[in-house]
Amino acid sequence: MRKKIIQFNYIKLFVASVMAGLLSALLASVLKHITEHYEEHFFKTISASSYLFLIFPLIGLVLIHVLRKYAFRKKPNKGIKEIYLTLDTRRNELPSYKIPSHFINGFLTVIFGGSTGVEVSTVVSTATIGAMTRQKASIANSYKTELICAGVAGGLTTLFGSPLVGLLFAVEVIARKVTKTILLSSISAVLAAWGLLQLLHEEPFLKLSITHWQVSAIPYIIGLSVIAGIISVFFTKTVIGIKHRFGTIKKDSTRIIAGAAIIGTGIFILPALFGDSYSAVTEMVGRSQHEAFTIPFGITLLAIVLLKPIISSVTLGAGGDGGVFAPSIVMGALLGLLLATVCNHYFDSQLIVANFIIMGIAAVLSGSIHAPLTSTSLACRLSGGFILAVPVLIASTVARYTAKKIYPYTVYSYKDQPAQ
Repeated sequence: MRKKIIQFNYIKLFVASVMAGLLSALLASVLKHITEHYEEHFFKTISASSYLFLIFPLIGLVLIHVLRKYAFRKKPNKGIKEIYLTLDTRRNELPSYKIPSHFINGFLTVIFGGSTGVEVSTVVSTATIGAMTRQKASIANSYKTELICAGVAGGLTTLFGSPLVGLLFAVEVIARKVTKTILLSSISAVLAAWGLLQLLHEEPFLKLSITHWQVSAIPYIIGLSVIAGIISVFFTKTVIGIKHRFGTIKKDSTRIIAGAAIIGTGIFILPALFGDSYSAVTEMVGRSQHEAFTIPFGITLLAIVLLKPIISSVTLGAGGDGGVFAPSIVMGALLGLLLATVCNHYFDSQLIVANFIIMGIAAVLSGSIHAPLTSTSLACRLSGGFILAVPVLIASTVARYTAKKIYPYTVYSYKDQPAQ
C-alpha cells in the first residue's frame, strides 16, 4: 500500500512538472521574442535622434513605478533572493502576481534601454509558475522545491535553447542540492520544454564557428579566467553597493530621475549599453572578424566591459527589473574578444578569438553566480557543441575560485541586499 502511494505521488509530481515546464517555456518564449523585437525597434528608431537616449530610460522607469504602485500595490520584487526565501521558509509562497510583475517590468526595463536582461525576470516568473502549479495540483508542500525547479528549468531551457542549461541552473543555483525528486521534476520539465522548443526553432543569439582548441593557449585561458573572476567581483560589489545607495533615497521621484539620468547619459555616450547589449556583442564580434585591430576599437571594448556593470547596477537600483545574467554574458564575451585580439596583435600569440569569446562568457558568468557547471553548459550551447568543454570548464572553475577567494558572496547570497 505504501509503495502504491509513493508511486502515485511520483506520477503526480511528473505530470505537474511537465505542465510547469510547458507553461514556463511558453512564458519564456513570449517574453524573449517580444523583448527582442521592441528593443531592436526602439533602438533603431531613436538612434536617428540620439538625444532620445537621454529620455527613454526615464519613460521605462516611470512606467514600472506606476505599475508597481497602482497595479501591484507597492509589493516588492526581490529577484532570485525571494525564491531562496520561499524555499528556506516552509510557509512562504511565491504569490501569483510575481508572474505578470516580473514579466511586464523585465520587458519594460530592457526595451527602454535599462542595461540588463530578462533572464532573472524569467527565472522568478517561471519559479512562480512552478509554485502555482503545485498548489493547483494539490501536491504536498514537501515538493515545493521540486516544482519551483521545474518551472525555472523549463523557462531557461527555452530562453537559452539548451535543456542542459535549464537543468543545471535549476539544480546548481536554485535547489543548491541534488535529490531523486528534484532530478525527476527538473528533467521532466526540461524534456517538455525541449519538445516545445523543437517546434519553435530557437537559435542562440551568438553564432560562432568552433573547430578546435590549442593546449598551448592554457596559460592565456587561466589569465583570462583570473581577470574574469576579478571583474565578476567588481560587478557583484557594484550591484550591491549601488542598490544600497539607491535604497537610501527616500523619494521615489528622486531615485527614478537620478537613475534615469545616469543610464541615459551612459547609453547616449555608448549606445552599446542599451538594453541587454546582445546585439552590441554580435556587432563587435563581426567587426573583429572583418577589420584589423585598432586602439579605438580596443578602448570601446574595454569601456563596455567596465561600464556595463555600473549602468546595469544603476538600472536595478533605480527600480528596473533584471539581474546579472545578461550583463555577465556581455562582459565575458567582450573581455575574451579584447584579450585575444590584443594578444594576437601585439604578441603574435595566434589565439583563436572565437574560443576566447566563449570562454570569457563562461568565466565571467561563473564568477558572478558561482555556478561553473551552468556557465560551462551555456558556453557550450553558444559554441554549438562540446569541442570547448574542457577549456571552458577550466575557465569557469578558475574564475569561480578567483571570485570566491576575493569576495565570498554573489548578488543572490549577499544577506543585506535591498529589494529590487
